[in-house]
Amino acid sequence: MDVACIGAGVMASRLLEAVDDIDDCTLVAVCDIDENKAKEEAEPRNALVYTDHESMFAGLELDALIIAIPSFAHTDQAIKAAQQDIDLFVEKPVARRKEKAQEIRDAIETTGVLSQTGYLFRYADITERAKELIGNRTIGLMEGRYWGTIPGRPWGQKKENSGGGNVQLSTHLFDIMRYFGGEVRSIATYGNQRVRDEIDFEDVNSSSMEHVNGTISHVSTSCITPVRTDVNLIGDGFRLQLDYSAGMLSGEVDGEPIQYDGENTNHAITKEVRTFVDAVKEDDPSYIRTDYADGTKTLELTLAANESLETGNPVVLHDRLP
Repeated sequence: MDVACIGAGVMASRLLEAVDDIDDCTLVAVCDIDENKAKEEAEPRNALVYTDHESMFAGLELDALIIAIPSFAHTDQAIKAAQQDIDLFVEKPVARRKEKAQEIRDAIETTGVLSQTGYLFRYADITERAKELIGNRTIGLMEGRYWGTIPGRPWGQKKENSGGGNVQLSTHLFDIMRYFGGEVRSIATYGNQRVRDEIDFEDVNSSSMEHVNGTISHVSTSCITPVRTDVNLIGDGFRLQLDYSAGMLSGEVDGEPIQYDGENTNHAITKEVRTFVDAVKEDDPSYIRTDYADGTKTLELTLAANESLETGNPVVLHDRLP
């Protein structure tokens, strides 16, 4: 299985480390507009270096492609790959604008290639264990926190490029709310910038959501604290906390204490990449927990959070269940 990667930044490097550990999966090329960065990832793996994706597509026959570039940099990379029958792993967020994501989604659906997006919390073992414990029980309330520092990369500090805290930083938490609670009916978001002036967007955000099935959820985003990423789930006979920063699950189910020490984030990255490779090898999309169409829905939710923030009004995305 021959794989190429577009992007040679921090996330691309972590994904390629996961590829290194998979037998019969070979990185054959790295493409990045910064040739030196592409060489850093490609040369230790004896892979080719490209600075534009069109030349790479013209020169190689690929089984799969990893796209790990900033959301604003998505143009036609995924579309051209899909048109050449190349299966796709696209790091989150899947695009910067809804219209671009929908264009890419439509190309993927038209060509029928496999796709997966990089929402790694779905592949974390504490998520899997929580799913098992909850089963068919009703979830009443969900609360997620992404509390961290300002983005380290210059483009991440510009809202026009990154989408700000909701689109870029806490997107994993909005996605996990959808994973446990289903689609969101409406969202109301408030935010402000009072502490950090290195960014040009809100340094805190607070979003409250009503899901189509009636579940209530909340996500808070901060750029002013040490990193903490966790989710609390409360429902019929259970209370669980998923601490993604520490890789731990705790709480109680039917009065019995729960304490599960899971793996760290790198394990989830390894698992999501291995899942993608297995899906491609076996041509079986059932392995994939978040395809491009699903990633587009999470993007639309975070963009709706920004819309609510800007207008001061809730945004309705779906109807209530009858």
